[in-house]
Amino acid sequence: MVGCLALILHAHLPFVRHPEHARFLEESWLFEAITETYLPLIEVLAGWQRDGLPARLTLVLSPTLGAMLADALLRERYERRLAGLIELAERETFRLHWDPKCRPLAEMYQRRFVGLRAAWEGCGRDLPAAFRQFQHQGLLEVIPCAATHAVLPLLADHPPSLRAQVFAARDQHRTTVGGPVGGFWLPECAYVQAVEPLLVQAGFRWFITETHGVQAASPRPAAGVYAPVQTPAGLAAFGRDPESAQQVWSRQQGYPGDPRYRDFYRDIGFDLDLDYLESYLPSPGRRGFTGLKYHRIQEGPGGKQLYGREAALAQVEEHARHFVAAREEQCARLARGLSTPPLIVAPYDAELFGHWWYEGPEFLDAVVRRALARPQALRLVTPSDYLARGEQLPLAKHYIYIFFGRSEEIENLYQMV
Repeated sequence: MVGCLALILHAHLPFVRHPEHARFLEESWLFEAITETYLPLIEVLAGWQRDGLPARLTLVLSPTLGAMLADALLRERYERRLAGLIELAERETFRLHWDPKCRPLAEMYQRRFVGLRAAWEGCGRDLPAAFRQFQHQGLLEVIPCAATHAVLPLLADHPPSLRAQVFAARDQHRTTVGGPVGGFWLPECAYVQAVEPLLVQAGFRWFITETHGVQAASPRPAAGVYAPVQTPAGLAAFGRDPESAQQVWSRQQGYPGDPRYRDFYRDIGFDLDLDYLESYLPSPGRRGFTGLKYHRIQEGPGGKQLYGREAALAQVEEHARHFVAAREEQCARLARGLSTPPLIVAPYDAELFGHWWYEGPEFLDAVVRRALARPQALRLVTPSDYLARGEQLPLAKHYIYIFFGRSEEIENLYQMV
């Protein structure tokens, strides 16, 4: 029995747009994410397309993020930011001309930013259109989340607001990405039963919830979170797999904390003279991230050690091998007790890959390529792909109220498991 893996990237940023300021600090959130996550993701997708790989990935594109990516003013400002990064990297290659250890890093960034400009121009400066095209080609399934990424249980007592979050999200998704709607991302995976009839009315078929949201369903599903359940409203509910989440997110065991990977916080925007950096900083007169970081996570006798790109990429391959092997072993173990192929739902914040974890896009690429090389052990799917199998889902008659804190029912569940 072949197990299934659903990789899900949740891309969201709050809406920030301030035309009254030439440079506005919070707009840099978007520009950093485009440079370090969204364009690299498009490069990865383009690589799968080029190599004819039958990859499948789910992308959650929040309405606020989609609106910003489609905004003409923000696109123009991003182009200026990217041009500034290329110029700053070039200046760094001159500043570090006599430094044999740091100059190669500056040159790496210069090549990287020039390559990202080519990717930006190659998709017509329109990232939603690029995602739409990859969806049309079968590499992506793009779904929305709530209109403003509101935590929906907080709106349960105000039905008009709850309805607006669902229907505005659907309409924005149709405008930005197009195509039929399939799934809906619950912000923070926070569930409340009042949202179900609205999702059905809006045409959605499934959603993702926290692990205990499925584990504590009544009757308790025999497959746990490794198969979806059907709600009384007819929606399919998928639960997050905690094992695959731990390998990426855990502070102690997570891959991004490896000492060979690039450090996020050490940036030349805080190290070099302000006069030198002034025109390249996100906000006038304030230090901030430039994206040029020369150090790795590991500390040494003299502080942070210099980043080694080749060593980091070698570790990416090792971590990808470990991740895929762990999923194969997990599926084989689960299959012994299940009558249907086990499904591992692995959702992550998209911005982890590239922004927080610089090597994340390479890890994602390596994981997909390794999984596709062993189709007899693991199959990449989206939740809609899994539902297309047409298997009867167990009915979940009741859900607990899922929010940040633990309810009494959740405490009882944790005691059982």
